[in-house]
Amino acid sequence: MSAMEALYIVFVLLAGVAMGSLVVLMIGHLMNEHWLAPVRAEVEAAALTLPLLLLLGLVLAFGLGELFPWVGSRADLPPARASYLSPGFFMVRSAAYLLICIGLAYWLTHTRHLRRASAIGLALLTPVMTFSAYDWVLSREPYWWSSLFGFAFALGQVLAALASAILITLLKTEPASPKRMASLERALLILLLLTAWTWFAQFLIVWLANLPHEVAWYLDRSDDGNLALLGASYALMLTAIVLLVPSGVSRKGMLVGSALALLHHGTHMIWVLQPRGDFSWFALGLILAVVALWTGVYVAVMRVRPTYVEEATEEP
Repeated sequence: MSAMEALYIVFVLLAGVAMGSLVVLMIGHLMNEHWLAPVRAEVEAAALTLPLLLLLGLVLAFGLGELFPWVGSRADLPPARASYLSPGFFMVRSAAYLLICIGLAYWLTHTRHLRRASAIGLALLTPVMTFSAYDWVLSREPYWWSSLFGFAFALGQVLAALASAILITLLKTEPASPKRMASLERALLILLLLTAWTWFAQFLIVWLANLPHEVAWYLDRSDDGNLALLGASYALMLTAIVLLVPSGVSRKGMLVGSALALLHHGTHMIWVLQPRGDFSWFALGLILAVVALWTGVYVAVMRVRPTYVEEATEEP
């Protein structure tokens, strides 16, 4: 695996957590939900790491031809898709996605009108997350197109954001309100079930339609290694669901459930992204270095942001 491929994978995973955190934040504010309080600081900090991901995106722009096959040759693509996937237009769109998300993150963390900002933000973020999934992931195989892919991919991002926020919250020393944590437990369970159903629905639609390019996307991911990875990913998800189904699970159960949900997301994204070439020690080290840098920025943001401890520990 090349350096650009490693940077691409970590970019998609971290951008998913940051964008998904924005969705969690907006839904919580829009609905005036009490469950947001225990994870509010965590999702705000994750969203505010987006400027770092913009810098990483600029690095990836220099290796566009290595990551996307349509950069070199688009002669056999449909004319409309070939025009849409022009390198210049692609980079403008990608920059716009990240800049819009950065602006929304700053607005949500500095405004007093949280519900208004969240309503406008969700209206903007829905097409941003959908089209970024098409551009950053689906266009790696430009002959395949799925109208459900953007929604399924966005659900996975929200799941990863909520699971990571719950995991970090439970590792902190300040105990959050049990009722608020019970609501988070239900939200995580619903996201797990909805994510599983959406990806299955997409597979079912593609398989029943039996169109060559669409079916080929799944066939390329159906060798023994990929099937083992997919099976392990959904075994992690099923275990998390079983742990979270009983009402009022323990702190330990939520810790394990959220960790398993996060591991499911990571392994499933590797199956979707299909890294080109075997993992090397250099690529793994590069991925870990970027994750460490992102984590450092995340921790630094957490230290200067409000913790909302009183709100999180107060009974609703």
